[in-house]
Amino acid sequence: MMKLDNDRILEKIDELENYLRELEQYLPEQEEDYLNNGLRKRACERAFQLASENLLDICNLIISDKGFGIPSDSKDSIRKLAENQVLPASLSTRLEELVGFRNLLVHQYGRVDDSRSYSYLNMELKDFYEFIEIIDRYIENKI
Repeated sequence: MMKLDNDRILEKIDELENYLRELEQYLPEQEEDYLNNGLRKRACERAFQLASENLLDICNLIISDKGFGIPSDSKDSIRKLAENQVLPASLSTRLEELVGFRNLLVHQYGRVDDSRSYSYLNMELKDFYEFIEIIDRYIENKI
């Protein structure tokens, strides 16, 4: 197995944290403020999308560096980390749902319920941060 590209992964974690800070900044405390401001909604959705893509980039860097195989899709990137004990199964399941929500936003598979989006965006921040903590520990242990 190859050595992890820690510098590249740490860069991606920094980018992810920046997008999460933006999302926290854009996401109002009151749902009504979110629902009544189209520009704010789109800014939140875009920050969430970019954060999700950085999360997937981190997964794929680890998969590539460690030789975990080729993922079949975005959700499989997360599953491969769980299968190889990088992520706990419970977090993996939540992150797969997160990626599903990202896909819904990006590809507009149907009308997005803005009220549900607001709730989801608020709830998912903790999963991003849990992911970062786990990856940071993983990198520290693999040096």
